[in-house]
Amino acid sequence: MAILRTARADELGALVALSDRTFRRPGQTSMGTAYAQLFSKDNTDHLLVMEEDGIPAALAGLLKSELSIEGCDVTVVSMGSVCTEPEYRGRHYADKLVKMSLDKCREDKAHLLLVSGNLSIYLRNDCMEVGSYRSFTIASEVELAAFTNGAAGMGMTFDCFDESRDLPGMLALMQAEQAYYKRTADQLALLIRSAAVLSNKPAEQHVLLAYDASGVAAGYIVFGFVDGKAVVVEFAGGDDAIIGLLGELFRRFGDCRIQLPVMGDRHLLAEQLAAAGCAFTEQTIPGTIRMIDFPGLWEALEPYRMRRLQGHAAADLTLAECGSGYRLQFGEETLTLDLRGATNLVFNGPQLQAPGELRRLLGLLFPLPFVNTNNLNYV
Repeated sequence: MAILRTARADELGALVALSDRTFRRPGQTSMGTAYAQLFSKDNTDHLLVMEEDGIPAALAGLLKSELSIEGCDVTVVSMGSVCTEPEYRGRHYADKLVKMSLDKCREDKAHLLLVSGNLSIYLRNDCMEVGSYRSFTIASEVELAAFTNGAAGMGMTFDCFDESRDLPGMLALMQAEQAYYKRTADQLALLIRSAAVLSNKPAEQHVLLAYDASGVAAGYIVFGFVDGKAVVVEFAGGDDAIIGLLGELFRRFGDCRIQLPVMGDRHLLAEQLAAAGCAFTEQTIPGTIRMIDFPGLWEALEPYRMRRLQGHAAADLTLAECGSGYRLQFGEETLTLDLRGATNLVFNGPQLQAPGELRRLLGLLFPLPFVNTNNLNYV
């Protein structure tokens, strides 16, 4: 008989082995090492298992995290390592685990579920490909002066990451971003050592930092080489520092291309790169996102709404549940949304055709600044 349950601490090794058999080739870093937070004893109540014949036949890994978005705390659950032993496939165990995951998210009072995949099993459970960012390809032929003069003029220096020295500076840079994962120094150190995203390629991970004239960290980039291209996983800091770091990457590693994901809130950096002739493509936020609690997210974002809308407009723009959906109202204007419509609003902005004050106000709030989900916290 199939039993749907959470994992036990004594079967972590079996779950890692199942995940390794599904996602790893010989020589790759074990999933237990690359995803150390996910496969930890402290997280067993978020490892969802379908037991059959006395063994874990299927797995869905969840990890609860906190985001800071414009100074507001947003609770998210990340889903990954969804897999089934070959002999038990075709029994819809993964679908049942995804539905159990949604229940677990509600139990955790999460606002959003972040899924690392976009397969039909997620899409039919209201996970959506939403949002937008620019993926820049920076070729070595682009004039390096565009990437180095600013940093050189400001007296910046560059060095490789030193865990004993650089964690406080990296945390400070991260916390200056509009949207970021909330991390402790120990968590950041573990994430850097784990190198989750680049372990999937596989590729060796590098971390470079820029320091200003007084020796304070001004920026960092995390990257690895995949098929001759330097793929940036995460960065933070001022635009001049980031551009300086890109130039430093070229100087240290020679002829290569750099793939840099620039989220929507870094529009000035995107403009500089585009002006320098760097090619880019518009892409949705990696993976898929499932709205769990729209009213809860709305409440969590209240400080953001008050700052963006100011005055009576923020107080008079209201959200209420109605039937199986939600109603946004400002004065006599209303907008009714279902779950998918709410997700679309938050990450793509208002889709209203008719002009009006409600559309204008929603356009000031959304799309919401968001993290690159393929960063160090990737699950």
